[in-house]
Amino acid sequence: MKLVNKLKAFGFSDYEARALTALLSQGEMSAKEISLISGIPRTSVYDVMDSLVSKGFVEAYGKPRKFKALQSDEIIKIISERVNQDLEFIKKELPKFESAKIEEVRVYRGDLVLEKLKEFTESAKESIYGMLSYIHDDVKAILEMARCKLVLMSFNASTVRNAEAYEFTRKELMEEHKDYCNGMLVFDDIKTIFMFKGENVLAIVSESPVIAMFAKEMLNPLLESLKKKIKNER
Repeated sequence: MKLVNKLKAFGFSDYEARALTALLSQGEMSAKEISLISGIPRTSVYDVMDSLVSKGFVEAYGKPRKFKALQSDEIIKIISERVNQDLEFIKKELPKFESAKIEEVRVYRGDLVLEKLKEFTESAKESIYGMLSYIHDDVKAILEMARCKLVLMSFNASTVRNAEAYEFTRKELMEEHKDYCNGMLVFDDIKTIFMFKGENVLAIVSESPVIAMFAKEMLNPLLESLKKKIKNER
């Protein structure tokens, strides 16, 4: 019955919904009569009715006990009030869980950028993938601390010891980029640093796997292009 299914959606058990609709259709009934009309096993009827009484939808009286449902408008009012209470609770509590999952992005400046780069490099266990316009000596020294797979794309990537290096070959552009170390690095597919290093040093740092995945998707086409170019030149 469709009504039974709808009542179940509002927290009634199958037996409770069947008992309540039986009472509404027949009026006052005994446990035996409820069992016959609703199909609820006689051994379960009293438990079901006690539950409906405790929830305020049914009244019980007399010996032997008789049961009577509230009027339909009263039942609807109780359900509506409880649904509204639940909605208010959800409105209050649900954002707390959402805010706990917000991916935090931080901005670092000056020496803190290199400190964060060092922290991420030393803690990386699987891989570091990066693309930097030009790798300055201070950045190079930190990246050489890596104890994992290190894949770098840059005008001077081959100067970094133990790196799988892929270099841009337009030397005239390299001179323009020597004053800058701009690009991105992804650590273990979890942490990301977007670096802007020139006269001033700034980095956007994330520990979100989602942002790391986005950064890798940006890096991969360039990496594949450089690999293909090197293969064709051989």
